[in-house]
Amino acid sequence: MSKQSIKIDIVSDINCPWCYVGEQRLKKAVAATEAKYSFDISFKPYELNANLPQEGQDRVEYFKKAYGPNIVSQLDAMNERMTNAGAEEGIEFRFDKLTKVNNTFNGHRLIWLAGENGVQEKVANALFYSHFTEGNNMNDTELLKQIGLDNGIPAEKLEGFFESEAGKAEVREMEQWAQDAGITGVPAFIINDKYLVSGAQPAEAFLNVFAQVAPQLEEIKGEGNSCGIDGCC
Repeated sequence: MSKQSIKIDIVSDINCPWCYVGEQRLKKAVAATEAKYSFDISFKPYELNANLPQEGQDRVEYFKKAYGPNIVSQLDAMNERMTNAGAEEGIEFRFDKLTKVNNTFNGHRLIWLAGENGVQEKVANALFYSHFTEGNNMNDTELLKQIGLDNGIPAEKLEGFFESEAGKAEVREMEQWAQDAGITGVPAFIINDKYLVSGAQPAEAFLNVFAQVAPQLEEIKGEGNSCGIDGCC
């Protein structure tokens, strides 16, 4: 019997640490069931703050503007909880290196280009790692080009890419698609174009969803005649 196919659209932002955690948890669930199911996984863009300036914004000021000045006293505890959650999934969060919140539109364009070249998951994971572990600027187009090259995007596809209009309309269209689907926070996982899983759920939750959306077919024994693929009837 052939594997049942499960389509998963991961809606996420490179700036979102829970998106990184959620994607790693999903990978665990996929690895545990890949003998049973085949997966068609793609990344869809979502900008948590599309109005961020190109040069980025001081991280503390960003949080103060978004959540009020009282958030500053809570940042260390937030970072510690996030670091512990990441460590459980093999992620090394280095919030001490993150002094700015970056505009991620160009990063999403690179993920789109990676999808056009069959290396989307590799590039998306490399971006998460570069940002959250190495503390790099996700709007540094030279860095983005190098990440693309290192993870399988052909050099000729990247030549002049960020100076062009390529991928801009496509990313905007996918962002609108996410809004139209009612997504207001990330990560969000849309399964088989129908089921929405919100947040960085544990791997077990994904396993339960897989079992519900693609139940194992059970054969009902009977006396019905049939023809085989060898032509015998």
